[in-house]
Amino acid sequence: MRQQSSDEDTLLSIDMLLWSALTTKEQMRRFELLRLAFFVLKLRKLEQRKQEVVSLPSEEHAALHAEHEFRCNLLRHVIFHQMITLSSLDAHEQAMQLIASCRV
Repeated sequence: MRQQSSDEDTLLSIDMLLWSALTTKEQMRRFELLRLAFFVLKLRKLEQRKQEVVSLPSEEHAALHAEHEFRCNLLRHVIFHQMITLSSLDAHEQAMQLIASCRV
């Protein structure tokens, strides 16, 4: 538990450092679009792995399916928040185009 808290503190520090280095709205927009692309591609990769889980025996399938769905839902939640952030940075259309191109 202590390690997880330390990791979260480190990630928050890195995030704050990155944000403080971004001085213009355009820099923030590009950074958030890059983060969105990462999350969308990660979700696409997880969804492609779904086929591998289906071919496993039923007891393994149930456990892996539950974890897989949990991870996909977390990524969808993060993508939703990225869309809110990008909308506030006037980059909604760019974000939608990026999602469309990553989902193909």
